[in-house]
Amino acid sequence: MFYTVGKMIYYKKTKIITFLVLFIIINNISAQDLKCTGCKKSITEKYIVIDEEPFHPNCFVCSKCNRPINGNYYKKDGKIFDAQCYTNFCDVCGEPLMGKYKTDIYGIKFHPHHENELNRCDNCNMMISQKTTKGGVTYSDGRNICNICRKKVVTTDTEYSRSLKSLISALRNYGLNISLNNVEVNAVDRDELKRVSNSKYSNSARGYCETIVEERRLGSTTEVTRSHTIYILDRVPKKYIEATLAHELMHVWINENVKHRLSSQLEEGSCNFISYTYLKSDYSEDAQNLIKQMKDNPDPIYGDGFRKVYSNFKGKYLSELLNYLKRYKTL
Repeated sequence: MFYTVGKMIYYKKTKIITFLVLFIIINNISAQDLKCTGCKKSITEKYIVIDEEPFHPNCFVCSKCNRPINGNYYKKDGKIFDAQCYTNFCDVCGEPLMGKYKTDIYGIKFHPHHENELNRCDNCNMMISQKTTKGGVTYSDGRNICNICRKKVVTTDTEYSRSLKSLISALRNYGLNISLNNVEVNAVDRDELKRVSNSKYSNSARGYCETIVEERRLGSTTEVTRSHTIYILDRVPKKYIEATLAHELMHVWINENVKHRLSSQLEEGSCNFISYTYLKSDYSEDAQNLIKQMKDNPDPIYGDGFRKVYSNFKGKYLSELLNYLKRYKTL
């Protein structure tokens, strides 16, 4: 009589099934009618049984190295691997990761060559593939958008205006007071964003604040008014709209309240810090991914600027940062 004993462990992300197998070698059994699942030849002597399938002991082999398996084996997508060859599987192509591999902020493990072969989502920065994002699309302005983000995009101007109103109200609770009367939001594609931001444009930009200053002489005094238009990328998910609006509304506050020119690192770092302040109590996947992007951003202006402001003002009242901006030009 023969039998196998198995222990099955399910991994949610990669759906890998790991089997712990007790091999039973069958001796002196008449099995002339059996055929080996591996080589398809008749079995006449001892054999093993895996998943109710008979094998010659040397025919149950690893799909990677082709060596006979004599202990634990690992099964994925119909392929069998021994413990030595199985370490991790690439989340992009599904093949084993042998040697060096990379891991991004989402925990996605992949072969290094995929980085040059595949696009990343211009919104969430996830590598676009069938396995990671179920594919994606390319907008007419050249943006690559994964299908995860595409399912959540906002498409109406009304929703953008509603988000602006909501953000101004939310930031007021933190002590950032901005009037809705002189701020409007305009959802545009990347070509238009590039046009309006001109020399300040970068491929990672998601928004731009344009401030128009008007002066009127009233007798012996001059009245100064400012109006602000926030240009923000269209067809993106709501949480990304909110994060961008928080960043740009900080530019509005700076333009209204700071009389001197701030260093780019201090200004953009402070704007990212406001976005972080708004997102930090939101535990949705999009909010947490946005925070990771800010913290890991290698850009010397946006990334280093945020990390410096975060290091100096985390845990403090927002008023301390606002007062600092009014007094100093750099950090």
